[in-house]
Amino acid sequence: MCGIFAITGSSNQAGNVVLEGLKKLEYRGYDSWGIAVETDQGMVIQKDTGKISSVNIDFPKGKKAVGHTRWATHGGVTKENAHPHRVGKVTLVHNGIFENYEEEKAKSDYEFISQTDTEVIAVLINNEIEKGKDPKSAIMTVAQKIEGRFSILVMIDGESGIWAARRGSPLIIGRGKEETFIASDIPAFLEQTNKVNYLDDDEIVFINGGTAKFFDLNSGESVKKRNIEVSWKVEEAHKGDYKHFMIKEIFDQKETIIRAINHENHQIAKFVEALRQTNGAYLIACGTAHKVCMAAEYFFAEIAGRKINVVAASEMPYFEKFVHDKTALIAVSQSGETADVLEILERGKKSGAKILSLTNVESSSIARISDVHLPIQAGPEKAVASTKATTAQMALMLLCAYADGSGVDNFEESVNKGREVLRTTAGNINDLLNPRYEEYIKDVAEKIVQHDNLFIVGRGALYPIALEAAIKVQEVSYIHAQGFAAGEIKHGPIALIEEGTPCIVLGDDPETISNATELKARGAIIIGVADKKHAIFDEWMKAPNCEQAQSISALIPIQI
Repeated sequence: MCGIFAITGSSNQAGNVVLEGLKKLEYRGYDSWGIAVETDQGMVIQKDTGKISSVNIDFPKGKKAVGHTRWATHGGVTKENAHPHRVGKVTLVHNGIFENYEEEKAKSDYEFISQTDTEVIAVLINNEIEKGKDPKSAIMTVAQKIEGRFSILVMIDGESGIWAARRGSPLIIGRGKEETFIASDIPAFLEQTNKVNYLDDDEIVFINGGTAKFFDLNSGESVKKRNIEVSWKVEEAHKGDYKHFMIKEIFDQKETIIRAINHENHQIAKFVEALRQTNGAYLIACGTAHKVCMAAEYFFAEIAGRKINVVAASEMPYFEKFVHDKTALIAVSQSGETADVLEILERGKKSGAKILSLTNVESSSIARISDVHLPIQAGPEKAVASTKATTAQMALMLLCAYADGSGVDNFEESVNKGREVLRTTAGNINDLLNPRYEEYIKDVAEKIVQHDNLFIVGRGALYPIALEAAIKVQEVSYIHAQGFAAGEIKHGPIALIEEGTPCIVLGDDPETISNATELKARGAIIIGVADKKHAIFDEWMKAPNCEQAQSISALIPIQI
C-alpha cells in the first residue's frame, strides 16, 4: 500500500500542493517519500527515507507535479528505492506489484539504480517513447507486459499534462475548475474539490489543467465519465485536537455507528431479498474486515437462523468450485478496493453469483461491481489500524441479520428492533468515550506494556473480537498477541501461560469466567472486558451491556 498524488493546473505551486496532499496520505506509506516537479529549468526531484509529515521544503515553481509515499515491497527502505523514478524522458510513481518484473528486467541492458519493480516500468515506457511511440501508446504497450495489479502516474519530458493508468490499485481524479488532481485516496485533494471521477480497471487518463480525457487501456477507445460529488467533509479528514488519527477515529464512533444504520428500509430489504434468493452465501474479506465477517456469521446464525460461510479472500480460491448462480458473495471492505476481494468478486460474477457488499466508499470498485451495495458511511478513515469502519461494518451486518430474521409480515418490526439495539449501543459508547475513561485504560496498558506476550479470549461473537484485538495489538504496539476461543484454551494454549502473563477476557458469562479461572490458576493477570467487574478480574475495562451488539461494545476499550 502506497500513497500517490499529482496535480496539473493553473497554480505555479504544484510541488507544494503535492507535498501537503501526500502528508494527508502518509497513512498509506511512511518509510520513504518523493516528489517530482516540472519547472522551466527542467524536472526537479526531491526524495528521501523517513516520514513525509516532518518534511518542510519550498519547491520551485511549476504547474505539474507527482508524488509518492512508499510502503516498501520490492527493495529496501533507501533513497534510491524511493519514488519517483526517472529514466530518460520518463518520470514515474507506482502503487502495486509488478509480479513478472525480474523477467522483464533480465531482458534490459539498462543500468538500474534501484531494486524496485517500479524502475523497470519506467525503463519499459521510456524504451517505447524512444521507438517513436506517443505516450498513450507507450503506456498501453507496457501495461500489456505487466502481470499483477498496478496504478501508475507518468510525466514525460516535453509533453503537457500527466498520464495515469490502473489495473487493480485505486486511482481517483479530483476535478477543479482550472486544475485536476489524481490520488490513491480522496483526502489528498478534499480541501480543493469534492467532485471526482473514478478510474476503472484497465483504463488510462490524461489530465491537463482542468481537463481529463479517459481511454480504454486495451483498445485505446475514448471512455465517458460522469462527475460524482463525494459526501465526505473536509473536517472529517483532519485530526483536530487529537494526538493522532487513530484516537480521533475511535472517538468518532460516537456518531459513526448511528450513521452506519441510517439507511432507508427499502435499501436493507433489497440487500436481504438478494440474500434470500440464493441457496448458499460466503462472507469474503481480508484482515480486520474478515474478523467483522466472522462476527457477522454469529449474528446471522443467532438472529436470522441462517448459516453463512466465512472465508478470507486469499483462501477463497479453494472453495470457488461451490460458487454458482445460486450463490451470494458478500464482500466487506473499508476502501472498496481490496485487491484479493475484487479478484474473487470478478470471478464470482462470471459464475453468475449475486454480489453484495459493504464498503466505506460508495463509488469504489467493489461497490460498482455489486448487485446490491450498502455504504457504511463512516467518513474518511486515515489510521492504518481500522476502528470506526470496523464497528460501522459490524453495526450494519447486525441490522441486516435482524432484517433477514423477519418474516414476510414483520420486516419493519424486526428492523426497528435491530435499530433500537444499535441506537442503545451508540448511546452507551457515547457515554463511555471520555478523557477519564481513556486515561484509565492508559493506566491499565502501562501495567502490561513490558510483557512480551498477550492473550485474548472470547466466546460466541466475542471470539472474533479476540482475534481482532490481537490484530490491533500486533499492528499498533508490535507486541506478540494471540486470540483464542475461550473454550479452547485448555486444548493447548494454556501451556503458554506462566506467572504474570496478561490475558484479556472478553465477557463475564459463567463459561467464560470458568475459563478465566483456569488461566488465573496458571498465574495469568486477568484483564476483564465486561459490563460489571467480576472478582476474578485483576483489572477491569468497562464494556456496557449492549445485548446482541456486545461485540461492538467490547471492541472499544481494546482499540484504546
